Amino acid sequence: MSKVTKPRGFNDLDPSEFEHKSNLLNEIKTIFNSYFFKEIETPIVEKKELFIRSVGEETDIVNKEMFTFQDRKGEGLVLRPEGTAGCLRFAIDSGLLDLGPIKLSYAGPMFRYERPQKGRSRQFFQVSAETYGVRGFEADLELLMMANEIFQRFGIGNVSLNINSLGDEESQKQYASELKKYLSDFSEALDEDSLRRLETNPLRILDSKNEETQKVIKDAPKISSFLSQKSADNYELIKEGLNDLGISYTEDEKLVRGLDYYNDLVFEWTSPDLGSQNTFCGGGRYDRLSKQLGGRDCPAAGFSIGLDRLALITQANESTSSSSLQIILTDESYVSDGLKLSQELRKDNKDLRVLFSGYQSSLKNQLKKADKNNIDFAVIIGPEEVRSKNFSLKKLKEDEDQLTLEYDQLVKELKNE
Repeated sequence: MSKVTKPRGFNDLDPSEFEHKSNLLNEIKTIFNSYFFKEIETPIVEKKELFIRSVGEETDIVNKEMFTFQDRKGEGLVLRPEGTAGCLRFAIDSGLLDLGPIKLSYAGPMFRYERPQKGRSRQFFQVSAETYGVRGFEADLELLMMANEIFQRFGIGNVSLNINSLGDEESQKQYASELKKYLSDFSEALDEDSLRRLETNPLRILDSKNEETQKVIKDAPKISSFLSQKSADNYELIKEGLNDLGISYTEDEKLVRGLDYYNDLVFEWTSPDLGSQNTFCGGGRYDRLSKQLGGRDCPAAGFSIGLDRLALITQANESTSSSSLQIILTDESYVSDGLKLSQELRKDNKDLRVLFSGYQSSLKNQLKKADKNNIDFAVIIGPEEVRSKNFSLKKLKEDEDQLTLEYDQLVKELKNE
């Protein structure tokens, strides 16, 4: 019988990969919490209509990339391809939008049926922050500052922040009309997707990766020429704020993001270490989305970090902040003593990781395995230790003699280390 393998585009994580991603996620959540973002959880499965309304019916996500299915009553459901729409749906359903300005965060897997690539599988993990109820530029600026703080915390140097303004709804309508006029003269050079978008959302053509289409776009009208005064002033305030905060950025007038709900500020963090698909964080403002989902008018902005891609451009810290200890038995009859000691040590030292695997083999082999597993300390339990009610402590990373300690002395010694 042939073995069962995982489906294409879905990845397993080994213990070290999982630990690295968990450490990144925990650090991000700590920073989110320091900015008063409150964590929520939304379903992995949502109604298909949610993404048709929000992401856009003509986007690649809806047309090509969603995992769709029907329940037993024939209702169209999807595995969520992104989190913003579900988060805002929840805020509307729960009445959170009626409570005034609020900051929410969430983390979890997303799903898109696309060609697997570096840092992006068909199941990928995102951690996100969303701000509702603040119309001023300060909300956008705080999100940029928080994301920048996260990446600085991880010591990521080779990254770039790219920003653009798509303008408000009226600015986008005027620009879309002019862009359509310009691109219609080059219809023969446009790829199939761009020709379809020409009729539905010309701005999305700016996001095309087709080389011939990119040549046409090069001399296209610039959206900056069509911004309303309010949008232009707001964009200038954001840039001034970034300068004041010492956050470097590059303006990219072709940056539109891959979703239809954005207005005004959009941004991405990229890294050349990720290859051609180099974006690992993206977001912007989406003031129209609440009404599109049946809620009241509500300004909103947010961003998402691709944790899989972030893990690729950060170095896993092999040494953890907590110490590790293995309990080694010289005979199977001391299993109860070992279990009791492991329980007491975990209770009295919350930062200590205690490995107990019962009686395994000879003392020499167990010490070798502990050293191979990068364990800091070994506590040996044998007949003399049981008789005297003392414990033998060996510091595996130091060339020191073995210590014989009472329990209180053992706890103190481990904490001092």
